[in-house]
Amino acid sequence: MKKKIVSCLAFGVIVLGTAGLAQALTMSDVGAIDNLLAGTELGNSGDENEINWINTVLDTNYTVDDYLKYDTDDGTGWIQLADDNSVYAHSLSSEPAYFLIKTGNLKVSEFDTFLYENLAGLNWGVIDLLDQIGADVLEIKNIGKLSHVGEFDTSPVPEPATMLLFGTGIAGLAGISRRKSKKS
Repeated sequence: MKKKIVSCLAFGVIVLGTAGLAQALTMSDVGAIDNLLAGTELGNSGDENEINWINTVLDTNYTVDDYLKYDTDDGTGWIQLADDNSVYAHSLSSEPAYFLIKTGNLKVSEFDTFLYENLAGLNWGVIDLLDQIGADVLEIKNIGKLSHVGEFDTSPVPEPATMLLFGTGIAGLAGISRRKSKKS
């Protein structure tokens, strides 16, 4: 009985000790710093102007329905990486090919809107405030002033591939049906 109690206590101490370690993110957790494609000054322009700018940069035809936008102006979701104090990661909802951040009150350069290509860890948006957008150390501490994140996915399944996949499925079903009828 004594061994069981000591074993349970030891297990509890190990679990509590490792719980704090799980909080820190490193570059190996998020993949890589995402590629900054472009920046611009849009001010308080609204979704339509942001989408039009993205369509111009990426040569796409996004609409408001394709734009997943959420506020981060209270710092929600941004996690500073343990291995670099100017790199922050944000968990993304749709594993997009591209994402946008708007700095809002965090005025760090002549631009306030930045478009990124999502690289290695598609479920993370990873930005370097110092190297990519020129924030200084004081501004880096104010990550909560980033206004919002917008997600876009530009990797649709091409139509010929969809039709080929559909045709292969139909042919497979026909083959199974024929095999069953021959056995009967």
